[in-house]
Amino acid sequence: MNDTILYIDDDEANLIVLKATCAGELNVVTASSGREGLALLAEQEVAVLLVDQRMPGMTGVEVFEVAREQYPDVVRILITAFTDLTEAIAAINRGHIRRYLRKPWEPEELKAALREAVEIYQTRKKIADLETRLLETERTYALGVVAAEVAHELRNPLAAMSMNLELARIRLDAMNRSLAEGGSVDPANLVSLTNALEKIEGAVESSKKIADGLELSHRRRDEETTADLGEILELTLKFMRAALLKRARLEVETAVVPIVQGSPRELGQVLVNLLVNAMQAMPDQPPSESLVGVRLAPSDEMGWVQLQVYDNGEGIRENLVDRVFDPFFTTKTQGGTGLGLAISKKIVEEAGGTITATSVLGEGTTFTVRLPVAVS
Repeated sequence: MNDTILYIDDDEANLIVLKATCAGELNVVTASSGREGLALLAEQEVAVLLVDQRMPGMTGVEVFEVAREQYPDVVRILITAFTDLTEAIAAINRGHIRRYLRKPWEPEELKAALREAVEIYQTRKKIADLETRLLETERTYALGVVAAEVAHELRNPLAAMSMNLELARIRLDAMNRSLAEGGSVDPANLVSLTNALEKIEGAVESSKKIADGLELSHRRRDEETTADLGEILELTLKFMRAALLKRARLEVETAVVPIVQGSPRELGQVLVNLLVNAMQAMPDQPPSESLVGVRLAPSDEMGWVQLQVYDNGEGIRENLVDRVFDPFFTTKTQGGTGLGLAISKKIVEEAGGTITATSVLGEGTTFTVRLPVAVS
């Protein structure tokens, strides 16, 4: 993953010293002016932008303003030799910098700041990549679940068509026998009818093949077949935490668990679906009164890992709990397609695991995912 640091300073000596300081530890490229630095930004991916404030042509703040608009993901750090905080304040307000450092800088402090900035950039990229993958997964599995339901629904009319086709063929044979005995039916019409029935039969067979193909199309496997649930939970909570805290208090209990079977992005989608479901289960009340929790631990049964998402929301009626994983079934009065939990169930089962729900009306719901430990 990218770890390039771009240092812009009009003092050539500073550029040489910083590269020497970071040699062997950090990947540093340099530029002697704001315009040269922005040109490098346009040519290559940069994780951290380190800029001196006082430079001819473009100041550090002006460089940050351009970078903020054109390269918003880059982590920005200002270096200034002045004790006056005016430049730093301007950089914070106008360039949205991460932090500022004063000259002369201490080598270890500077390297620690740069390592932290690289880690921040890489985490942001992981989260952005995860969000993109989760959206792709949801679309893929939503289409797959819908296709499977369509295939299931098609089978009944197709069976009826096949049965009626056979009946029509029996009747046609009887008419043919009548003709053979000297009847008055036009043979040309019978031939035409026979051809038409054969075409219908071919169409029925084609429909069956289409139905089978639709049902199987969502079973595409990813290249990644094992996942770190701890990392998935950490990344998911990073980009969902703000939304969760607007609706409820958040409890997280984690333990070190083995790697499990399953695609990381697909299992991430399961966690997102369960957390969204928990948020939507909350009644209209202050967040302090609502609770969403996640619990990750080894299962009581050896060889399995257990992930639970629970809430103290409205709960589900006992006679409806078993239906929550049915496609298009939803207990929500507004919003929701009823596909999220069906998709989650499909993902978990394809990884060799199970997902169950327990609920008490008025007290809350717990979803429990059990996944097999990956075979080393």
